[in-house]
Amino acid sequence: MTMILENELIKKMYFKKFINKEENTDLVKVLAEVSLEELKNELPDLSYIRYSQGEVYYFYKDFEAAIFKWENIHNELQPWARKNMADSYYELGMLQEAEEIYLSVETDNLTLKTEKALQLFSLYMDQEQLEKAAEVIKDTVALNPDYPNVTAIARSFFEEYRDYSNVIELTVNEALRTEEFEWFDTLDAYVNKRLTKTIEPDYFHAVLSKLAEKDQKRFERLTLSFWKSYQNGPFYFDWIYQVNQLFQTIDVYQTDEWVNLSKQFEETYFHLIDGTYYINEIADVVPNLLTNWLKITHIKVVTAAAVVAWEDIFPAKLTSIVLKEAETILSQSSKYTNQLEQCLELFESIVQWAANHEIEVGNQFKWIMQELTATEVNHLLIAGSAGNGKSTFINSIIGEPILESSSHSTIVIKDHSELQINKLTDSSEEIGLTLEEFQSISALRRQPHLIDMRLPSRYLRENHLALLHTTNYLNNSESKDSHMIDLADGLLFVLSANTPFTDDERKMLLNVHQQAPDLPIHFILNKIDVFNDQESLRILEETESRIHSYFPNAKVLAYSSILTQPHLRGLTELVESIAVYRNKEKQRNKKRLLLIRKTITHLLQKRVDMENELIESIHWNEEVVTKLNGAIHQLSDLEKEKIQVIKESYQTVKEEMKSNLQAAIPELLRECSNFVTEASDFKKLHIELNKEMNHRIQQYIQGSLLPSYSNSIQQWLETSNVEFIRTQSYLKEMCEGFNRLYREERFKFNCDFRILDDWYRDMDRMTNGVRLDEVNVLLRLTPSQLLLKSSGKLFGVLPSNKSMLFTMYKKFIENENYEQVTETIVNQFMMQFELFERGLERDISMSFRNPFTDIEEGIKEAELQITAHHESLNKLKSNPEIYVDPLTLFKVKLRQYELIGKGSKMLLPAT
Repeated sequence: MTMILENELIKKMYFKKFINKEENTDLVKVLAEVSLEELKNELPDLSYIRYSQGEVYYFYKDFEAAIFKWENIHNELQPWARKNMADSYYELGMLQEAEEIYLSVETDNLTLKTEKALQLFSLYMDQEQLEKAAEVIKDTVALNPDYPNVTAIARSFFEEYRDYSNVIELTVNEALRTEEFEWFDTLDAYVNKRLTKTIEPDYFHAVLSKLAEKDQKRFERLTLSFWKSYQNGPFYFDWIYQVNQLFQTIDVYQTDEWVNLSKQFEETYFHLIDGTYYINEIADVVPNLLTNWLKITHIKVVTAAAVVAWEDIFPAKLTSIVLKEAETILSQSSKYTNQLEQCLELFESIVQWAANHEIEVGNQFKWIMQELTATEVNHLLIAGSAGNGKSTFINSIIGEPILESSSHSTIVIKDHSELQINKLTDSSEEIGLTLEEFQSISALRRQPHLIDMRLPSRYLRENHLALLHTTNYLNNSESKDSHMIDLADGLLFVLSANTPFTDDERKMLLNVHQQAPDLPIHFILNKIDVFNDQESLRILEETESRIHSYFPNAKVLAYSSILTQPHLRGLTELVESIAVYRNKEKQRNKKRLLLIRKTITHLLQKRVDMENELIESIHWNEEVVTKLNGAIHQLSDLEKEKIQVIKESYQTVKEEMKSNLQAAIPELLRECSNFVTEASDFKKLHIELNKEMNHRIQQYIQGSLLPSYSNSIQQWLETSNVEFIRTQSYLKEMCEGFNRLYREERFKFNCDFRILDDWYRDMDRMTNGVRLDEVNVLLRLTPSQLLLKSSGKLFGVLPSNKSMLFTMYKKFIENENYEQVTETIVNQFMMQFELFERGLERDISMSFRNPFTDIEEGIKEAELQITAHHESLNKLKSNPEIYVDPLTLFKVKLRQYELIGKGSKMLLPAT
């Protein structure tokens, strides 16, 4: 089927073949006449005419007539006729019928398939069946992507409905198929909108490779867009892997223009080693990243240093060819100028990392780095053996007697408009010390602090000097003074003209030279004024001769703190010679790098120290728990002992009192027989006698029993007080032992003596003003008492019977055992003492409550510490990379900067 015919069928213009252009345009009439003419033939074929009539009816929107005509087409135009029928139903709004007919059209004609699909797409769009619409347009693009507007329609549809996965698939496929830059640029736009960040990077490998073949500038731009899109996302490492794969396969021929891509390689490399990732996460991608970076970079020395640094820290990870190329670049490189900024950035990143992990870098490291950036000031280290006049020499320079010979601090003295003294330790800073406070602090031996002193000094200002005063321990490389060696631009060693350059001084300085081989060392021959000129010259020449055997470039300056001005001129010349002799910026950079290396080493040691501290803390707390548990047992035993002693002592007094009362009451009651006489009124005698008996018992208790036992009770209270004092003494000794263990006033085991005050008050109340309830001694309903009371009422009125009643009462009172009455009275009286006794154990236990509480809190606190430190220790041991990996990667970056600064790897071995 020709292209012309297909275009006519698509536009429904097939009918024009039956129309004469010169005739009237009444298309229906013309085709009717053509049909009548065809019927005159022996074998008429009306299919083509009917197909054309259907087109005309469609043109005039008589869709039903058009459908009728097209239903009867059975020749090669039948598929087109059915497609047109579906178009008519579509126009009539009968979408279901239209869909069914579209789907039923069977044809091998690519154009018809495409047209049918596009109509279905439109139908599904009208029905808002977006999934079906997407499926149809995707199939259409796959079927006939070169068909006019198909890809444009698809792209517009996917963009409108934010079907980003399909629009990106379309764009990638079309870029690969057509190789047109429009599609690559469209993909770049999508990437910049972050529409591809959730798609795995290997999906774009082919399209990037194809673009690299066609236009490497566009390739660079698209690669950078992908890089930024994937950065810090879930496929970041997959992307870096894909980049490495790409650059291993593509030919690079525009390296001079790939500045941005080279910069992106650099940024990625430094991001990977900035401490964010573990080594095992980056170990497989970094070597290839470095290899490809070296392949395209325009700043070869930086990349070469990175390659060699990585190989130094992680050997055998890079190929020998790449490594050799990097070493060659370094050996031929010129000076790189961005080192100060790099050093400060690296140091700050280390400080920030340490702060994020709650690790203290130390104020002194930070202070020294700050000083090393002040390139306008020369730091002159002043050292010397004790007694050589070092402090006097420094005082003569600054013009003030600031330092005393007993100064043992590390002191930095600089010029400033006014006196300002600050004290620094690793973890703290004190600002604005007075001179008196400084003198007091500097007199302390080997304190781990640094004094930053600023004062008006013309000599320091004019010569741009800062003086570093150290203790006499330069031979100890582990001391804080070694940091001053790192800071110093030159060393002045003060000798005494009396005993110049002793063996100990020589050993000390050779050790310093070993630590800092580039540090200029010169000498001050002090106290030379005590000798005459000839002797002074001899001492100077002999001293110079011995010194030059070990330090041939050293200068020896004879100096007198008395003849200050002429000797200061000589000192100025010496200081100037130090500045001229050295490449100051290069040396400062080496010092900064060395300080960073020491900082990393310090932090790595902190990791070891942290583990050891955790182990020690766990052992210490476990020991504390054991001892505190032991203390609880001891305290419990002591508590039981005191309860037993105090209670038994009290029970002795109580039982003795009770026994005496039990013995006294019957006797008191029997003695009441003398209250009865023959003249008594026997009708009321039992009542009066009962009162008398209660009165005598009360009188006995108040007047005899309680006074006699008040001393015993007082003795018991004193005994209890002694026991409490002994207890407190024991607790104090125990408390002091634990506080020594804690090295602080952690515990205060105080026995509660208020209990004794309560006891004194209770005893005073119980032994004073005791009133018993009246007891029915003779008013009980016993047979004997009933007989007596009845006899008294019956016979008491007759005088002759009183003698008999007198005898009866007398006999009864004297012979009664009073056991029940005695028990009642004793129980009543002793009740308060019994109740008091029952509370003794509780009271004593309460007095021990505070020590028990303190110890239990100590145990709980120690156990919490043990648990927390075990967790921290397990975390450190199970994940050492959390701490070690970032510091190791900082060493990689440091090594790179060292190599850049030195030039050749062979000149600067890794440490």
